[in-house]
Amino acid sequence: MNTETRKDQTLKFRIDDLTLKLLDQAQSYVEINRSKFIRQSIREKAEAVIAEHDQTRFNENDWHLFFDSLDKPAEPTERMKKAAQRYSQIVNSDEV
Repeated sequence: MNTETRKDQTLKFRIDDLTLKLLDQAQSYVEINRSKFIRQSIREKAEAVIAEHDQTRFNENDWHLFFDSLDKPAEPTERMKKAAQRYSQIVNSDEV
């Protein structure tokens, strides 16, 4: 992932001595400046939190119900058939 983008936002925060020491030690191992290390760390953590939040989780019973419904979908109702028919008419209409 390319993280080299325009950086025009400033973030100011307080940090305790132990966290700063850990930051400096970790940053020195990867040989990048402190600012870039912090940006990359924030991005990685944010992406992980978002990915975790966006995942769909099923218990075993729900998993089976979900995939069974994909394998054997229910018969369409009259309302669904009418909606599909109307959609088809709209899509295939010459009117704009």
